[in-house]
Amino acid sequence: MPSGPNPNAWRNWYHAVGSTYGTWLRGDPRGFRTYRHRQHVEGDYRTPPPPGVYAALFEQSKKTLKHPPTTLNPRQRRLVCTAMAERLQDNEVELVALAIASNHFHALARFPVLTADQKRRLRSVLIQDGRDPTPRHLLGLARKHASHQLAEAGLMPPGPVWAARPKLEPIRDRQHQINTARYIHAHVEQGAAVWWKGQVL
Repeated sequence: MPSGPNPNAWRNWYHAVGSTYGTWLRGDPRGFRTYRHRQHVEGDYRTPPPPGVYAALFEQSKKTLKHPPTTLNPRQRRLVCTAMAERLQDNEVELVALAIASNHFHALARFPVLTADQKRRLRSVLIQDGRDPTPRHLLGLARKHASHQLAEAGLMPPGPVWAARPKLEPIRDRQHQINTARYIHAHVEQGAAVWWKGQVL
């Protein structure tokens, strides 16, 4: 059964990273990870794998897409940023920073701990490998709300908005938290919509 909060996450803080649909695939030359690390992959986005190593896998991944990759324009980014921030806070997530770029998002947040009763009601979405299910579940609700808001505004892209399974990196300590907050805030210089101190920049 899933355990409580991740003991590696300082005060239950996480850096969440997710992509839009079709923009970060298996075999991506920038680096990638497989589900539950079923395949060992050399490199990551900081130190990409050697050129061409996963080229065949990348081409195969692109062929499996049922829709074009989703990129968000500036208006869509602001709407998604506002919607996700609101829904996360509605669900008692302590949010410090959220950036919505054209093809990915970053969030620095502390997630509440599910009660035993809430876990029972969420049995179908619980992660069975010992990780705390709360961050991924609440991020899922926020992403779903953002997609709904795009549809309500007539701004829904042709295909799905999100890729599956955002990455959750536990924050190690206070300095790691500060560095992550600065990193996310800096995305405003790259054209991202950034939620910071209660407003979207």
